Amino acid sequence: MTDSRDDIVFTIDSRLLQELGENLVTRNHVALGELIKNAYDADATKVTISFQNARAENTTNSEIIVEDDGVGMSFEEVRDDFMRIATTDKIRNPVTEKYGRQKVGDKGIGRFACRRLAHILDLTTTAYLEDEEVYERTSMKIDWRRYEQDQEIEEVTFEPTVERFDSDADIEEGTTIRLRHLQDSWTQRDFNTLRRNVVTLTFGFAEGGEKSDPGFEIELDAEEFEKGEGTLSEQVHEASWGCMEGTISSQGDVSLELDAKLIGERSYDFGYDIGGLNGTSFKISYVPLDTKEDYRDPQTLSVGQARKLADNHGGVRVYKGGFRVFSYGGPENDWLDIDRETATHRSRSPSNQFDDLSGTLSTHQDWDKVLLVSPNNRNLIGRVMIPADADLTMQSNREGFIDEELFDELKNILRLSIEWLTLQWSHYKSVKKKEELEEQAKEFESELSDEDKPSSDDTSDQGDDDADNVGGSDTIETEYIAEEETVDKAMNLLEDVADTATETEPKESRDVSDETVESATEVIRSSLDRKEEQIDFFRSAFSVNQVVFSFSHELRGMVNDLETSATALESMIDDLPADQQPTVEETVADLRKMQNRFEDQMELFGIFMETENRKEVEEVEVKEVVDDVIDATEYIADYYGANVTTDIRSLLLTPPMYESELYSIIVNLVTNSIKATGAVDRDGRVHIKAKPDDGKVLIRVCDNGVGIPEEKQEVVFDPLVSDPTGIIYDELAEEMPDEISDKVGKGTGLGLNIVRNIARNHGGDAKVVDSDEWSTCVEVILDD
Repeated sequence: MTDSRDDIVFTIDSRLLQELGENLVTRNHVALGELIKNAYDADATKVTISFQNARAENTTNSEIIVEDDGVGMSFEEVRDDFMRIATTDKIRNPVTEKYGRQKVGDKGIGRFACRRLAHILDLTTTAYLEDEEVYERTSMKIDWRRYEQDQEIEEVTFEPTVERFDSDADIEEGTTIRLRHLQDSWTQRDFNTLRRNVVTLTFGFAEGGEKSDPGFEIELDAEEFEKGEGTLSEQVHEASWGCMEGTISSQGDVSLELDAKLIGERSYDFGYDIGGLNGTSFKISYVPLDTKEDYRDPQTLSVGQARKLADNHGGVRVYKGGFRVFSYGGPENDWLDIDRETATHRSRSPSNQFDDLSGTLSTHQDWDKVLLVSPNNRNLIGRVMIPADADLTMQSNREGFIDEELFDELKNILRLSIEWLTLQWSHYKSVKKKEELEEQAKEFESELSDEDKPSSDDTSDQGDDDADNVGGSDTIETEYIAEEETVDKAMNLLEDVADTATETEPKESRDVSDETVESATEVIRSSLDRKEEQIDFFRSAFSVNQVVFSFSHELRGMVNDLETSATALESMIDDLPADQQPTVEETVADLRKMQNRFEDQMELFGIFMETENRKEVEEVEVKEVVDDVIDATEYIADYYGANVTTDIRSLLLTPPMYESELYSIIVNLVTNSIKATGAVDRDGRVHIKAKPDDGKVLIRVCDNGVGIPEEKQEVVFDPLVSDPTGIIYDELAEEMPDEISDKVGKGTGLGLNIVRNIARNHGGDAKVVDSDEWSTCVEVILDD
């Protein structure tokens, strides 16, 4: 006999909130960043972030206030969306209604970020109900500590307060989230990371909503932190290489002011015979995208965020009477013809307007070529503010201006101003190179011992006797390390000198170069004579380094040529017969695709080549690095049919480390796995998995390749062991074309040794682990 029972359902333990809060959102800056994104998604034009006692060890009286002027939430939205776990609102409505913004919040985790940040949440939100023509304000206090383990989530209830106001009342829409009694104290690094992670939001402008998007401003009110006050957009201008501000008088006189790294404050005035633009002003910042050493404040602007900013929000925007003119500005809208001008000229001399600077302003190369380093449109972040009473009249649809001749004159003024900015950038590069060379020379000379340094009385005939003057260490190991460091420094100096050999430099710099070359050459010669066998390794390494630098230089030139060709073709499309335009457009698309592929490679080169000068560490997002490496090695994996898959938790961050260290780990492991799968006759598979593990970060890279015998699984981490099985490169050589072989190489046997050293430097380790599914699985653990 079977008894009938009532239907059963899943129930939810309140512990789920902890999993979604503390465990899903693991960092302070990530949690608060989600709340800022929520304000952006609410069509706010401004969000103010206030901190009080956030750095105090005792967080009882600490709080963070997030206040925005967005559309707010009605009581029904608070009840059905904000208070509902796993709501589908952003799936159903991916674009905001008012301004047409693409929503950026991460799967609705903002409310759980509140739990991660503080014990108590005070919510006040006001929305306008059009159907009823009233404002509705909902207030509620949530104390997350009321939830206990083994308690049904529905057992904890909250009593909201709902007020209504007439449509003519002095009420504004918006949401205020007050986070009281913070879970953790904030550090300056947390605060800096927060600013970097949300910097692109402050320059976002959407098109296509019910109303034109006025932009989104993030204002900070946090006196206890450095850079804790002011708007984030202004901080970005201050963080760039240089920010140029200009004004146009009623007679057309143009006044320029520049504040830039290393060269400081500079000004320039020039006349332009034009009227009707009185009071027009502009503010334009130049943001290089190669290395953050050119930024005035890298704590605000990282290279990664700068590239996102350029890709999505680059360009100079135009406003008339405070309203955006949508035909001008954006990364794809080069209305100033900056990119076109660069693409159609192989050498560019400055305008005659700047003849007075020729001969008085040191530049990084000859005057007739100096403008070849002009910034691209996407390198410029700025705006032009035209007064409402200016003679320029907007079209009725705000898509342009009626007065084309006057607008063309405005374009010429701005192009001349950007040309002057470029001259100052070239001057900066000249000053920077001179200072770097002099500093390196001084450091190199000061570290040479009396035995290493050539005698000033006998610089012409050193010979083999100099070999006896190098060394003096008590052990071979100490001597080896000393020679290694000396040779490396000498070679680095020679690289820098070689870089400047074809550049136009003042006589003082050439004198420094000559002396440095002479000293460095003598040290290398004596070191080579002293220990030829050991130096063979350094000679090989140096040769590879030169190839890398040469390849990087050539690659950059190729990318510039691709950009030039694509831009030139694009400029001609409209003038071609209609039946030929699709073919040319397809060719341009192919060029852009190849350019993106090259840029992926250049990004990896740039990361590794700037390592020596990086002094700070930071938390690194694992998924972002893995995606970069997969993109960069995709063509190699495709050739061998290796399918690369990932399983990486979103927002997973490493302990503080150099970004290039994580790149080194992933690059070495992924390329090893691709080579291992290429040596066997089956469909290759490579899988990358990363997850948090008891406060640590665990990364595994597995493959179904040739495998590593058990007795060799520890040996592979020794230096100079490149192929413990002895078959990988023999198998690959039979089918590997030269163009792939050059990039994969035959291995130095240093990769896994480097991976282990990096892991151990961060309190973890690297080892081969057993796996039933995979031939080889290398596990890396990173700890604080």
